[in-house]
Amino acid sequence: MLSIVIPNWNGLRFLAICLNALRRQTYRDFETIIVDNGSTDGSREFIAREFPEVRISALEMNRGFASAVNEGIRIHDAMDG
Repeated sequence: MLSIVIPNWNGLRFLAICLNALRRQTYRDFETIIVDNGSTDGSREFIAREFPEVRISALEMNRGFASAVNEGIRIHDAMDG
């Protein structure tokens, strides 16, 4: 299965547009993983409430873009076997 990894840090204002676009895709064999870099804007709560199909990995602090992407890849690899 394909995994879409989205790093997030206080990006609440972009999440609905991004995740709704993924919901509208005709290709459906994918999962979405958001790696949250310690957001304080309610991003994680919003995702959990409005997009329960999205897997969230919550980091305690902002570790940066590359670290968040690598975390998402680790999650995918662990699930993919």
